[in-house]
Amino acid sequence: MILAYKDLLQGWKKGRLRFSPDIHSDQIGLSSIDLRLGWVFTRLLPKPGVVIQPARSFDPTGLVEHQDFSQTRVLGQPPRFRLQPQEFCLAFTLEEITVPNNLAANVQGKSSLARAGLAVHITAPHIHPGWVGRITLELYNHGPWELELVPGEDLICQVIYYRVQTPVSARVAKALGTYVKQPTPFPVRQMGTARAGESKGRSHRTRR
Repeated sequence: MILAYKDLLQGWKKGRLRFSPDIHSDQIGLSSIDLRLGWVFTRLLPKPGVVIQPARSFDPTGLVEHQDFSQTRVLGQPPRFRLQPQEFCLAFTLEEITVPNNLAANVQGKSSLARAGLAVHITAPHIHPGWVGRITLELYNHGPWELELVPGEDLICQVIYYRVQTPVSARVAKALGTYVKQPTPFPVRQMGTARAGESKGRSHRTRR
């Protein structure tokens, strides 16, 4: 069951749906909550001859470049981030979200951005119960125009919440979750405690 406006508003006011920094009430829609674009961006660096196995654990250090716009100002104006046609970049939401143990969530793009050619995730929308962190966005410009976004201000995506049939315990969420409190959009992958001893070939990816 998807949470609609009244459920979302009450959940936010009562602190069951938590965000840091907090959202504004006008970010709550009919059946989703809009989130803003964060400050940190990660580009994948071309490395001729390098082959990775993305389904297995690997260290992306040296393969990616992070850029933090939080301290960047041009003549007192907020910074602008630009994405060229057919360019891919990872980003964060501004808000860190906390998903309750009785809910799961999906991150989706906004139609106004999609009509300009912007995709905000690539087949990875699901967020598990008990997950905490800023959501990684896989931005890709499918259109013919250069796109400009304002970090810290522009609404970039929407989160849809679902009730799960059986709430997940905090112990299980901690044991099976990955990318919790991720420091960058492409960190070294940290497996949940229950899977830390498993072989890489049996590793299990959970969002995000």
